[in-house]
Amino acid sequence: MATTMNFLVNHENAALPYFGNEPKYKLVDLTDDFLLWTTGDTVVKEHMTSPPEPGELNAAATLIPDTGYVTVPICFYEDYDANPCLHTVIGMGIDGRYVFCFNFIGATATIPRLEAWDTSAHLTANLNVLGLGTATNSFVKAIKTTDATPGAGWVAAGSGTAIAGAANYLNLDTAPLAGNKDLYCNIAIRIPYTATPSAELFCLTIRYTYL
Repeated sequence: MATTMNFLVNHENAALPYFGNEPKYKLVDLTDDFLLWTTGDTVVKEHMTSPPEPGELNAAATLIPDTGYVTVPICFYEDYDANPCLHTVIGMGIDGRYVFCFNFIGATATIPRLEAWDTSAHLTANLNVLGLGTATNSFVKAIKTTDATPGAGWVAAGSGTAIAGAANYLNLDTAPLAGNKDLYCNIAIRIPYTATPSAELFCLTIRYTYL
């Protein structure tokens, strides 16, 4: 039987794993739902009753700093067909262990890994947010938290992996899975002062093979 995976986000307490605390997580529909990184404002906020429009997203965007870096402070889970539709992902970008959960049912032949691409075609990683074709310059930082918290200040300390395309990805465990297992990571978007202002849609992918 094929191995399957459910992608869930923590909505209540990043110190609690999915197993035994299932109501505190939200299941992401991989076809219609989104993750939205933003600074937010009085309009783009938790429990919006309809998905934000482009103009609203622009108004709530994170400002590029004059020097150094800025980390986008909020990640929302956009439940496309629900009301309310925006829900805060708890623990994103801070010392949160149980934030993004990958619930595997069955064994895998390879180590599951997190990738970032321009689109679901998985052909290019050239967006601004993905480093304009240089994977190590990707704004998207990810860190495995299956076994431990990432540590306070992990984003600013550079502890995460810049993920982009096939060159830079994050292994979510240390070995292929022998059976059912929940894997975890934390993800943040860290923007340098040299960035070009843009609103971009990129694709996060979990890649694995099964027996």
